[in-house]
Amino acid sequence: MQGRAGFVAGIVVGLVVCLFAYIGLFTGFEYFLGDQLLSPIGVSSGEGNEIVIIAIDDESIGKIGQWPWPRATYAELLDTLSDNPPKIIGIDVLFAEESRLGVRDDDKLVKAFKDSQLPVVLASRESENITPLPKFLESENVKTGEVSLLVDPDGIVRRANLSDSFASNLTPNTYNLKPASRIAWAGSPGTFRQVPFWRVLEGGENELAGSLAGKIVLVGSTATDLHDEQRTAIDRGFAMPGVEIQANLVNMLTSGSGYAESGGLVRALLIILAAILPALAFMFLPGMLRAILVCLAIYAIILIITVIAWGALIALPILYPFLAWLISALAQIIYRYFGAESSKRQMRNLFAKYVSHDVLNEIMRNPGEVKLGGEEKKVSILFSDIRGFTTLSETMTPTQLTSFMNRYLTVMTDVILRQRGVVDKYIGDAIMAFWGAPIASEQHASDAILAAAGMSEALDKFNDESRKLNLPEIEIGIGINSGDVVAGNMGSVERMSYTIMGDAVNLASRLEGLTKNYGVRVIASEQTLAISNRLSEEGITTREIDRVRVKGKSLPVTIFEVIPASMKEEFENIRERFDSARGYYYKGDWDKCLKLLAEIETILPSDGPTKLLRERCLQFKVMSPPSWEGVYDHKSK
Repeated sequence: MQGRAGFVAGIVVGLVVCLFAYIGLFTGFEYFLGDQLLSPIGVSSGEGNEIVIIAIDDESIGKIGQWPWPRATYAELLDTLSDNPPKIIGIDVLFAEESRLGVRDDDKLVKAFKDSQLPVVLASRESENITPLPKFLESENVKTGEVSLLVDPDGIVRRANLSDSFASNLTPNTYNLKPASRIAWAGSPGTFRQVPFWRVLEGGENELAGSLAGKIVLVGSTATDLHDEQRTAIDRGFAMPGVEIQANLVNMLTSGSGYAESGGLVRALLIILAAILPALAFMFLPGMLRAILVCLAIYAIILIITVIAWGALIALPILYPFLAWLISALAQIIYRYFGAESSKRQMRNLFAKYVSHDVLNEIMRNPGEVKLGGEEKKVSILFSDIRGFTTLSETMTPTQLTSFMNRYLTVMTDVILRQRGVVDKYIGDAIMAFWGAPIASEQHASDAILAAAGMSEALDKFNDESRKLNLPEIEIGIGINSGDVVAGNMGSVERMSYTIMGDAVNLASRLEGLTKNYGVRVIASEQTLAISNRLSEEGITTREIDRVRVKGKSLPVTIFEVIPASMKEEFENIRERFDSARGYYYKGDWDKCLKLLAEIETILPSDGPTKLLRERCLQFKVMSPPSWEGVYDHKSK
């Protein structure tokens, strides 16, 4: 889902989730998540805004008597408070029916309203046609307010309709809030100061009643047996009395603190943005893991912004942006895994067993540099072969030979892969490897030579182990050449593999065959030596050993022996003499060459190139080659 298609997919996902939000799908879970981000705003401390609850609690019912109380009890409360009048009194008790004690009881409360002149708000439920008796509203100082609560389907109070509500009539400091606005809670149950009803009624100089002067006083039930309580978004598992919910609403209005609800357009934009961002991540970032990590970072940022917004009383949507992000990210991942990433997996499977992890990772990071159809590359090629393999195989059973060869090939392959090489194929006991493809490298020649030197040293260790296992020791030859080749996926329609082809490959194979003639393990061409570096840093030494024409080639090539660090010391003892002898050999001065070669043989009798040049010089003294130019023609592979 790359490019434009991924972007369009993100928009489509966003629009679908917007539809979910519009029809209210998952609204309950959205509310639940919002509950987890609520931050108490605290109790308003402004002058004249302090809220106190006169609680009709279990203790008061025990002292005053059977519920419902006589209306005279409320009249007595008003008389007590008149001496030190509160700012306003809200009575969260429904006086919708006549007193159980008769009309005279109701009249006592009517008289108290008129005599006290305290501003009073009585509870009503107009939505249910439950209002106070008209006689209680005769005084101008008495108003009504709606106490019905908005309860969500899960039984939780989260929002309030503040239009003509009980709370809004208790304070003039109201401001425009939308219907069904989310409540900004002061705190958990018990946040507001509560005083028992019966204690306020105590006669005489009532200090408690005096402390209510200038306060917003709410009278309501907190007694458990009266069941006037609701679960709220802030209750953390404890129900909150209705009068305390009203206190929270009053506090929200007097403090001017309320949640700013995000409108439909803002919500839609946030949802669509959350869906588009994962699409953009997958559009512009290569690699599955990197895109996924960025997607996770995107959501972390969205979540942090949402948490900060809720802390600032801005109610942003939570669930729907998350759904948009999740569905969009999963869609991108699924498409890339089964679509765009499938070619990468095929490429990884193709190269995994033949290249080092470093090369494989580079291929995966830059897949555009690998063209499987075939392209010209500058590479270095290595061929290796076991000397006398036919004889070796005759001394072992098939099972023994298989085990022996697997051990040998494992050792050699590990060396090649450590030097960032590609194992092209195994041909019986032979190995073909190359450097510089599929990912171009300026170090391909050096890597090939270092691999050959490493293989030579690894062979010594392999033979030591074979001796301990009573297995035969072996000798190998390695040829290295560098040049232009065609690299790519080659084969038939049904079966193909990544390989290289070209004249440079053939020459590398010929050089491997020459190693047994010269009695050396590694021969590299002048083309390889000309572009190699780092050899001296790694303790690798080379020496020019001949100029030859291999079978099937018309142009001569100068060849070099690669000497690993472990053999460097003994070679240095003969180097100067050998270079001089080779110079005489190129000039055709056989006698001077033989003299120096004889001196070398007394120092290092086992030196293969010395023996070969000596044999040629003796032969050429008898019959000099025609038109000698210092180039030896090899007639066999």
